[in-house]
Amino acid sequence: MPYRSALFFALLFFLFTPRSFADIAAIHADELPQETAVLAALDDAKQMEPYSSTWTSNWQYEVKKEEVASRLAKDLGFLKLAIKAHPDNVELLLLTGLVARYAYNVDVDGSYDDTMEVLGQAQKLVPSDVRAPWFRATLECQTMELKAGADEFLAIESGHDWKSLPESFWHDYINCATIANLPAHALRAVSHLVALHPGSQDDYSTAVDIAHNRVIPYDPNKKYEPKDVWSGGSAGDESIFTSTLCGVRLHAHGNWEIDQLGMGNGSCIADFSTGPYKATKGDLRPSVLLLVQQPKQGESLQSYAAKFVKNGIASPDLALHCPASDCIALKVIDPGMYSKNGDGHGRIVVFERDQPEFPGLIFESAAAFPKPDNSVGAKYYRPTERQGRVPGKLYYLVLLDAAASIEEPALKDFDFFLQTLTVE
Repeated sequence: MPYRSALFFALLFFLFTPRSFADIAAIHADELPQETAVLAALDDAKQMEPYSSTWTSNWQYEVKKEEVASRLAKDLGFLKLAIKAHPDNVELLLLTGLVARYAYNVDVDGSYDDTMEVLGQAQKLVPSDVRAPWFRATLECQTMELKAGADEFLAIESGHDWKSLPESFWHDYINCATIANLPAHALRAVSHLVALHPGSQDDYSTAVDIAHNRVIPYDPNKKYEPKDVWSGGSAGDESIFTSTLCGVRLHAHGNWEIDQLGMGNGSCIADFSTGPYKATKGDLRPSVLLLVQQPKQGESLQSYAAKFVKNGIASPDLALHCPASDCIALKVIDPGMYSKNGDGHGRIVVFERDQPEFPGLIFESAAAFPKPDNSVGAKYYRPTERQGRVPGKLYYLVLLDAAASIEEPALKDFDFFLQTLTVE
């Protein structure tokens, strides 16, 4: 049985979700084998679901845990026998997987493996049915397989219209998103449930409060250190930097030098030197700069772009990739800027983004539980907070500074930067 019992969550995530939309309701009783033992197990699962839909370390129900475990273990045994007679009945497999999951939550030996096995069989029979991966993901999110469960929920969501998914799916999704530290995803799921049942916002107030508490609001008066603005990672030989503060993620080649990475005067800044490349005289390093700012009152995108073209001759460059559907892309030539190495051949791309409905959503990834050790006592898992986005509309500037003699390799670097730039 996967490690779980010694690890107590910092919040009892299953307590804030109403259980009125039970998972057992997703089973189509009329498609089950109409046999006494199977239908009795279904009825028993409905009765036991309020006590076993999640695991708890502090049993406070009027029914003893031993009785719930005994009944579910017996039901599971009958259902496994029924599968031998009806191996292709998907509803039977799904019911068995759900009963096994409930049995796992009251510590019935072997129930985890039973859950995974029968749900795997059900998914093979009907790959398009969301219930097998949904039931499996819910179990994984209650174990040390949290990341696998959360990723499975996200995969189901991305492949379906949200209105087509059962309400109980969204309840389980919110639970998992909360413990996996996906606050924007949890808030979006709440919005789906509220849309399905207008006026039900209070039903999910705890989940909403937890999500908001996981995000640190932007403070215009705070001096932000680089580590507060940018988080780093890698993929192969590329470095990846993400700023939830300014709603952007960028890639840089491993041999690029970081000239500046941080925030100054309310602007997110990422400045890199690429190359070096052989110029007419010596080697030169082009510069690729990203600047993210709140526009000034009444400042248009055109006037914002004009501030960076004070020197040189600017003309539209339609060949440049733009991360937005509407942007300003310019080639700027500054005669004699680099002396024997040629004129300055710069590029400027400017675009804007309104604040999304759920800031940070596209940058969220499921957290994994820390690996358990053999020490005695409870282990506490506390999800980390993340920085919230600067509110309102933001202007984005991406600038290339290069000499004419190294324009070709510099443009390749600039194109790579633009092609891999993600902006919410």
